[in-house]
Amino acid sequence: MLLSFIHTADVHLDAPLQSLSGVYELRQDDFRSTMRRIRDLVWDKQADFWLIAGDLLEYHGGRRSTAIFLRDLFASLAPVPVCIAPGNHDPWRSDSFYQTLDWSSNVYWFTPEWGAFEFPEKSCVVYGWGFPHPHVYESPLDTFPGKLNGYQHHLMVLHASILTSAKDDHHPYAPVSLQELAKTGMDYVALGHIHKPAQFPHPEKRQPFAAYPGSPEGLTAKEAGPRCVLFGELSDSGTLTLSPIAVEQRQICKREIVLGGIETMEQCIERLEGELAEEKESDLLYITLTGERSAHFVPAIEVLKQKFSRFFLIQFTDQTWPDVDADKLIADGGVWGRWLAKLAEWEEQAADEEMREKIREARKEALARIGGSVR
Repeated sequence: MLLSFIHTADVHLDAPLQSLSGVYELRQDDFRSTMRRIRDLVWDKQADFWLIAGDLLEYHGGRRSTAIFLRDLFASLAPVPVCIAPGNHDPWRSDSFYQTLDWSSNVYWFTPEWGAFEFPEKSCVVYGWGFPHPHVYESPLDTFPGKLNGYQHHLMVLHASILTSAKDDHHPYAPVSLQELAKTGMDYVALGHIHKPAQFPHPEKRQPFAAYPGSPEGLTAKEAGPRCVLFGELSDSGTLTLSPIAVEQRQICKREIVLGGIETMEQCIERLEGELAEEKESDLLYITLTGERSAHFVPAIEVLKQKFSRFFLIQFTDQTWPDVDADKLIADGGVWGRWLAKLAEWEEQAADEEMREKIREARKEALARIGGSVR
């Protein structure tokens, strides 16, 4: 008999998301719709558990109406257990909605003291730990009391940072290693905190063991493409399969569009119309304009936003540079030429490719300023 679960994390309901400005409330409605879609998945898949690994509802800025929405949503799923481990954005505080609202009996909260909820009818224990406050720099596994005997399956829900050699934009809150997690004897660890999906194999068994599902609805331009939850199935023999299932209402799309040779706004708009013809108008688009364009032309971003307002959200970033004759400027020996000559010297002497790329970006910025002065 298979044990199954839906695993999600990092919904960030009521997060500020200031860049969304006028469509903020529409986007919040998307997030609530995504939560309903996940609830329906739990029903459709006849999952035994819904595991939520933190950062569900913002502690700062989270609204009571949103908390009541969650309360009613989880109650509608009864008797399926909803197991929630608070994270750094929604810590287990005495004045949080997690403690001040009455939640249905199928909702299981993990607190800063390790919890172990037993489900004898499923021969399963679900363990978890929740943040007491936003900043935790120690491993919560230091106080893990150990797994219970007499059960076939052992799951864990934890908002934490897996320690790896890769660079990460997130703070290493509640840092844990895969080796530490493996020692707990869990069959699966449902993780939250990192918004980029990632799966980690067991150090010895080499099968899926711990995972970040990623945010189920993109929050920033970094979270482009399909956003998923994980559907897990655990066999009696301990074999685990994980399947990502897309649940987002809208995708975030990042595009880089080259404006080479463009001399007028009309040409610019025509180029963009062609490039964006296949994009869905319901999506959120983050467009970076790049390439060498005529020195006498600078894209008017406000005009572009108006022309392409049919999209749910569209933002433009201008990283184009003018077709300035750099060699001539250097030969003329003026202040602009000396600036460009120095950058060329630094690029030639750079110790590595990373430094050379930074110098090239500085050169683009220099050319943009020069182009603006000679239009």
